[in-house]
Order: sequence, then structure tokens, then C-alpha cells
Amino acid sequence: MLTDSSASLPLPKQEASVRFAHISDPHLPLPNIPIGSFFNKRLFSLALWKGERQKQHLFEITQKIIANIKKQANIDSILISGDLTNFGTKQEFLSCSNWLQSLPIEPILVPGNHDAMMPENFDNSLSLWTKWTGPQFPFVRCIKNVAIIGLNSAVPTPLFKAYGRLDQSQIRKLSYLLEDLGQSGYCRIVMIHHPPHSKLMSNSKSLRETHEFSEVLRSKGAELVLHGHSHKATFTHVEGCNVPLLGTSSVSMKREDELHEASWNKIECTKIPDGWNLKLTRINIKGDSLWEHQWNTYNQTASSFQESC
Repeated sequence: MLTDSSASLPLPKQEASVRFAHISDPHLPLPNIPIGSFFNKRLFSLALWKGERQKQHLFEITQKIIANIKKQANIDSILISGDLTNFGTKQEFLSCSNWLQSLPIEPILVPGNHDAMMPENFDNSLSLWTKWTGPQFPFVRCIKNVAIIGLNSAVPTPLFKAYGRLDQSQIRKLSYLLEDLGQSGYCRIVMIHHPPHSKLMSNSKSLRETHEFSEVLRSKGAELVLHGHSHKATFTHVEGCNVPLLGTSSVSMKREDELHEASWNKIECTKIPDGWNLKLTRINIKGDSLWEHQWNTYNQTASSFQESC
């Protein structure tokens, strides 16, 4: 696997299909956290957690879905698009690390807004997850002939805000990576917590650099963008271009309606002449397929695609 975004990119081997399980927003159970950690914005979030959230996000649901993923044939990696923690404390980062180590399939992850609720020293936060991310953002993890590009949109925000930001350094590096990976023949999957589409979240929770992000993808191309944050299973396009955009519900959510109930996305990438075939299957906690969607992409440096479902 390649994790250094500045390293030279090897040419991909022509492999059979690559398969991923995409989950998001597990909001894992709380470890013991010192009370002093809550003398800030976290106190309001703690009140919400003790009210409804702890009844909605159930670890047993997450574990059932992980067991379901384990039963699937040939899943190459579990992709987690943020919000593993609830308050972004050192104790939670350590506890989440233990959970990540226990997963039956190697995960790749990006942080979410809850993982950056308050400013934390790097050594007490994201450095504890570098095994599953990278030493910097964006990072690249190559699995066979598919490249996962991870972005960090998680920043501390004022009370009642949960928006995401991408600094210019990440945007510039993303542009370089998409072009280089496309020319090298990789299938490019971008993962970010905040959805780059203004209709999916309110302004207070949206990605502020959606336009800049979209311009890069429209210019350099990508096969798929994954996100979390919305707690909804949606499939649309990045705002301003036609790169497919896939969201998922919280993997721990106890809800009855199909849009919000806990589920995961199975993503299958298969090389075809001059492009890729991507197949999506949304699967619920029972292991039932809720919907499927399939399309072909063409041109490694463009974002054109043709639906085939």
C-alpha cells in the first residue's frame, strides 16, 4: 500500500475485481473520559449524547454489520468516512484504535467533525490512527489497481456549527494526485467526511470549499467520491460536475426508515477497456440488498461516465 502522497506512484497491476465495504459514522461507545475534557463545546454535545444520541447509535448494530461484511467474499478493505468518536478526545482515539485493530478486514479511514470537535494535539489524536490513514492529508492507499485518496475536512467549529474545510494545500495535492493516478491507470476513489454538495447538508454543516473541490474533479476526473456526515444513504453527483457521489447512513443507527437505517455499501471495481466498471450494492443489517447501481467510466483523466444499470 502507498501512503505517502509525495512518493512516486507505481504502475498498477492488472488485477481481478477489487471490492470494498463502505461504512461511516459509527460513533463508537464512550471510554472513561476526564470531566475536564468537557469544559468547552463538548459539554453541549455530551448533553445531546445523554439525551437521544446514545439511544440511536448502538454498538451492537455496528458489530452485526461488521459480521455481515466478514461473511462477504473477497472484501479487500473497509472504508470508513469519519466520525468514529463522539467528542474527539484522546481516550476515544485510543479506544477506537483498539476497535480498528480488531476488525476482520483492514480499514482505511478519514476523520469526521466529531473527531475534531475541539483542538487536540496531533500526538493525542490523528497520530494514533496513522496506520489506517497516513502521515498527512491527502493520503493515498493503493489496493491492487484501485487508489483510495483520503482527505481531511474535519476542523473545530463554533457551537452549533459542524461545517468542513479543505485548505489550499490539500486541494493542490488532490489535483496532482488525481492527474498522476489517472495517467498511471488507477481507479480513483476519493473519501471525505463532509459531502461536496450543498443540497445534502445545511449551510452550518456543509463543506465550505465545495466549489474548489468540484473544480479539481471536473478538471482531473475521479471514478467515485465517498462521504459520511449526513447519516443518509444517498447517491448523486459532486456539485458542479458529474463525478458520482455516494453517501451512507450511520453504521450504528437505530432507525426504521430506509434512508437512515444502518447499512453499508459494497463497492466493486472492475477494469474494462479504456475505463472502469463500478457496481454499488447497499446492504442492510440483515444482509439484504436494498438497491444496486452499476456504471462505466471512461478516460482516466476525465470524469465522463455511462450508466449501465
